[in-house]
Amino acid sequence: MRYLNLAIFTLLAILYLAFSSHVKFSTNFIEIFFSQKSLKLFDIAKKLGISNEIYISKKGFDAKSLKELQEIAKKLAKIPEISKVETSLDISPKLREYIKKNYYLLADFDDTPLSKDEIKNRLKKIYEKIYNSVLYEPINTYDPLELFHMRFKGGEKYLKLKNYGYIIKAKTSANTADAAQARVVYDKINSLLKNYPDTISFAPFYFLVENSAYIRGDAQKIMLIASILLLMLYFVVLKNYKLFFNAIIAIASSVVSAILLSSLMFESINILALVFGVSITSISIDYMFHYYFHGLFSKKKWIFQRRVFFGFLTTVGVFVIFSFISIELFAQLAFFSVISLSVAYALFSFVFPYLDIKAPHITDKHSEIKSFNPLLIAAVSAVMLIFVYKNLSFDNNLKNLDYHNTRLLKLSKMFAKSLQNNKYKAVIIEAKNQELLLQKYEKIEKTYPDMLGIGKLMLSQKSCKNRIKKLQKYNFNKVKQIINKEAKKIGFKDTFQNSYPYMEAVKCSMSIPKETRFKIIKEDNLYYTLALIKKESLKPSNLFEVVDLAKTLANDTKEMKEKLQNYMFISVAFIMLVLLYSFGKEILYPLVYLLFPLSTVLFSISLIGKINIMHIFALVILLAISIDYGIYMHKTKTVNQTKLAIRYALLSTFFGFGVLIFSKTAAMHSIGFVITIGIVSIFVLLYGKRILMFRNL
Repeated sequence: MRYLNLAIFTLLAILYLAFSSHVKFSTNFIEIFFSQKSLKLFDIAKKLGISNEIYISKKGFDAKSLKELQEIAKKLAKIPEISKVETSLDISPKLREYIKKNYYLLADFDDTPLSKDEIKNRLKKIYEKIYNSVLYEPINTYDPLELFHMRFKGGEKYLKLKNYGYIIKAKTSANTADAAQARVVYDKINSLLKNYPDTISFAPFYFLVENSAYIRGDAQKIMLIASILLLMLYFVVLKNYKLFFNAIIAIASSVVSAILLSSLMFESINILALVFGVSITSISIDYMFHYYFHGLFSKKKWIFQRRVFFGFLTTVGVFVIFSFISIELFAQLAFFSVISLSVAYALFSFVFPYLDIKAPHITDKHSEIKSFNPLLIAAVSAVMLIFVYKNLSFDNNLKNLDYHNTRLLKLSKMFAKSLQNNKYKAVIIEAKNQELLLQKYEKIEKTYPDMLGIGKLMLSQKSCKNRIKKLQKYNFNKVKQIINKEAKKIGFKDTFQNSYPYMEAVKCSMSIPKETRFKIIKEDNLYYTLALIKKESLKPSNLFEVVDLAKTLANDTKEMKEKLQNYMFISVAFIMLVLLYSFGKEILYPLVYLLFPLSTVLFSISLIGKINIMHIFALVILLAISIDYGIYMHKTKTVNQTKLAIRYALLSTFFGFGVLIFSKTAAMHSIGFVITIGIVSIFVLLYGKRILMFRNL
């Protein structure tokens, strides 16, 4: 039995090593906050190519720079994950052939009947233009009367980054939502560009790669610091090496257990959930401190102490409630916490009594507790909450919680401005089949005639048949006869003999080449396509979904805030029931240990800025742990032992959780800030007698 704790850890370690290949960690920060609807929208957008484009620019607009850029393009095309590379804005030969084949269907057609004189006048203008022109003047011999007009026009031959150089545009076939796949593409591109000075590149998924790496590094650094501080605390405080090593092993067992079970519940464990989960595990040391300083480990039997049990019950109960929330990060963290705290509680209560751990020598003066006046503290808390209600606002911009990557933000603005991406908004259109999708596109196009999308290159069968009927009604044979007759009179020979050819052969059989920018995909028995609409003219519509990261995040954040508030109310109700059951009419004293830290934290946030979603969830954590100390302190007969246990438990919580305040990632900093202020406020309740305390009521 003396080695039972070590045996349990060894077994868990073996299980972890055996199944480690199935344990996946994710560093994707922003997407874990999206609702299921938003996740589906952005997943479709990615498959339609909205985030798989890569831009590379070489400084300079001279021939040498262009030659180097074309050299980069050739090497880029050899990378397996790169599916397409464009160095020119010219359309591909296949697309050119496709447009030529479907010209009469794709071009706008003016079917206004023309008189003989009108045809003659148009031909005269062509002749005069050629005759008076110094340079060569091309003639459209197939459509001399300009009855057809293509709806899109070509511009410059090359894309340009303003005040920098020409641009290569490439696409990747890799899943850029996956940090590992995105990292492979990112590394290969940057490895290639190392040999080309003054060359820059940007892709939307670069944020995922760089920010994930930074967050992972920041998280590892914080976890290392926290672990060192915790080890130092336990080593110095306990002064019992057997207890010290067994406590470390027990905490390690609880973490490994949580990781293993979390990997079964979730496809991947977010790195933030892991960091917070490991930090929360440090809370479990409360149980060990309480048992140890009260000499319970030396009794050689299972430990059941009512105060510790109800403290454990309230903490785990809150996390059990939150494990059902539909916000994946918080659900992961709550589940992780339930498992790790439960395993730690079980080990400290049922295994440690058999490890032959001697009780510490602590002198208890058995002095009467000089408690603060709970009514006074409740009144102070109420005043702070009134101030908070009037002054605290909510920050619904989740990007403020991510790592602020100034370099990529600058590049993003540079390329967006040059590519005019900031003029358009991407929208997704969906329908049950391709025909209905194209019909819906055409309906939207009536409102937004300058919309860019699949409809510029493909018509619905309905529109196509209407176009053919329109072409068939127009008397092209008569028009051709007039053209040939009048052209010869003006001075042309047989120039327009082949005008308007193959009109009778026009058919509705369009098959767009793969090289096109816009495409149609099928997903879950629905068809989707992407279109671009100018921002200034865009209005809300039930015909399409706007792909707007900032707006979607803001809406989802508001929903998350409401969900968190609802779950907090449920948690508070649960805590109240436990307290009422345990303390009855004397509920106010332990309740103050929840109310005062909560109001102090909110008051502090209102003084320095806005409250964010991570602040709110940190309040949930504070809610779960602070009530324990009220339960422990209420009418305890062993004041010194209880205060000593709480003091070191608070230090343990700070070293495990409060150190997050030093993180440069706003999400982790927010958690650390809340826990730090909360711990300070609990210390005030415990030791601020001269300022706050009165004699017992």
